[in-house]
Amino acid sequence: MEPIEKLYKKDKIVTRSLHIDEDLYEKLQYLCEKIYDTSVSKLVNICVETELQNENKIKYYKKPYKTESIYRSILFRKEFYDKLIEIREKTGISFSRLVNGSIKRFFEKYENKRFHIN
Repeated sequence: MEPIEKLYKKDKIVTRSLHIDEDLYEKLQYLCEKIYDTSVSKLVNICVETELQNENKIKYYKKPYKTESIYRSILFRKEFYDKLIEIREKTGISFSRLVNGSIKRFFEKYENKRFHIN
C-alpha cells in the first residue's frame, strides 16, 4: 500500500453523541495514546468502515453485564453515519449498539495481530 492510499478524501462530518462501553472506550484511548497517530473519532470510523465491509453479517451487540458506558461525541464521516442510520432503520438495532458492536468486532479481529493492549 502506498502512503497516499492511507488518506481519506474529504467528506462531510456528522457529530453524534452516543454511549460507548467503558472498556471499549479505554481500549480506543490506549490505541490513540500509545500505538497510533490518530484520534478516537478517526479510530471509531475505521471500526465502522471495517464492519460495513461485512454489512450482511452485522448482528445485535449485547452489552456485557455490569458494563458502564461513557457518553461521548464522535465525529463520523457522513457516508458511514448514513449507512449506520440505514442499517438501524432496517434492523431496529440502536445506533449506539451498532457502533459498539463495530468496535468490539474490530478488536476481536485485530487485537494481537496488529496491536496488543496491556
